Order: sequence, then structure tokens, then C-alpha cells
Amino acid sequence: MHPLIRCLKPIVRGLALALGPDYEVVLHDVTDTSRSIVAIENGHVTGRSIGDPLTDFGLFSLKKIEENSTDFSSNFLARSEDGRRIRSNTLFLRDEDGSVIGYLCINYDMTKAEMMKSMIDHLTSIGSSLYSEHFIEGGPSRSEDILERNLKMIRRSVSKPLRLSSRPEKIQAVRKLEEEGFFLLKGSVEAFAQESGNSVYTVYGYLRSVRGEVSENEEPLE
Repeated sequence: MHPLIRCLKPIVRGLALALGPDYEVVLHDVTDTSRSIVAIENGHVTGRSIGDPLTDFGLFSLKKIEENSTDFSSNFLARSEDGRRIRSNTLFLRDEDGSVIGYLCINYDMTKAEMMKSMIDHLTSIGSSLYSEHFIEGGPSRSEDILERNLKMIRRSVSKPLRLSSRPEKIQAVRKLEEEGFFLLKGSVEAFAQESGNSVYTVYGYLRSVRGEVSENEEPLE
């Protein structure tokens, strides 16, 4: 066994303790590929033990890295015999002449992490855009922001300032905002009154019309 391989054997145990039980740490001596594993911790991840041979992928990698000066292969996907997904990292150990003499491999069993990811995805999934569209992405959901977002929507739909709109157009704008839940927000009536150039009392009159509490043809007093 090469001295470099021998001096790395204690590191295998230390890395496994630092990383945890879902990480398999393996030290290979590739000068004897038929029994290459000289140290291994958390072998339950792949079911291997000391004295086991280099895998077919390991043999393939050995041939490829002899053609270049690669020092490692990071975060590639492998699978255990029972189908679990393993994120693998391999460090290629070279002697003073640059020849590959060993591998130091860290294999992470992603099963628990994928279960957690699935649960988090479920808990954070949004099934409806009914309310989402009223909140500004990436910023605090302040009432002022939501009010302004809805008023901008109305400006686009009316195609002219609300102050210059007719009474039926203003009532239609109120109807649209009422459907969107705009008037559930604090300060919404005042915001619409300022935008439309009407009094708060008049806006409440529009709301009563939209809600069927009074006739649309009934002119509210200013």
C-alpha cells in the first residue's frame, strides 16, 4: 500500500463522523482493483465493506483520468443496488509521478433529503392564484402596495384617468375591484375616492349600487 493511501485511512473515520451517517466515505487503493477498498465508513449506504472491488464505474473513471490531469469528479449521480439516489464525489489521489494510486470517495444517500424536499414542496405549493396576483413578488405585502397594484389594473382597463371617466365607467371600475376583493382592504375607499376625484360618500354610493343595495341609476349626493 502506498504511504499516501495509508496516511489517509484515519481521515476516512474523521470525515464520516463530521458528515453524518448518510455519508459513506470510502478509500480505494486502485493498484489492486479486485479488492480496492482499504477503508470505509457508513458502508450501509451502498452495502460495501473493506476488501470489496472497484465498481465498473470506478474502473471506467480510472481509464478516463489516465488520459488527463483531472483531480476530482464532483456531485455526480449514482444509484445503490436497491435504487436509492446517491450524490457522489471522488478525489483522485496521485503519487509523486502523477499516476493515480487511489480514490477518496464521499457518497451521500439523498433519500431523507428528497423526502424532506417533497414535504416542503407540498407545504409551500399554491393551488390558486385568487389572492397571489394582488401581492408584489419579492417585497412586503403592505396594504398600500396592494391598493396601488389594483388601481393600476383599473387604469389599464379604463384606458383613461378615473377622474375623466363617466359615472357608469366608475361604477364598472368599482364592480371590478369589488370582485377582486379590493374593498376589503383598509383605506381602499379613500384610495379610490382620491383616484376618481369623488368624495368617499360617493364611492360608498357606488359600492351600494354594485352590491345591489340601491339602484345604479340612483345618483348619490356629494
